[in-house]
Amino acid sequence: NIKNDGCLNTEIDNTITNKENNGLININTATKEELQTISGIGESKAKSIVEYRKNNGLFESIEDIKNVEGIGDKLYETIKVYITT
Repeated sequence: NIKNDGCLNTEIDNTITNKENNGLININTATKEELQTISGIGESKAKSIVEYRKNNGLFESIEDIKNVEGIGDKLYETIKVYITT
């Protein structure tokens, strides 16, 4: 007998989300800490991504991350296999 107290968990479980996205990091929802798990993204760039998102809205495509200061073509080529929108 399993009793249900009627409570629903409304928090997003990032481990489930990442599995649904084939393990990719969603640059529209990731925290600074999650972004730092991407090779080539340190604390400063992760903070810039979060700030850019806050000031400009969501990224429409992963290529839009190149609009963030400090992320150019070379870094984009390195990280594009790890990210999604």
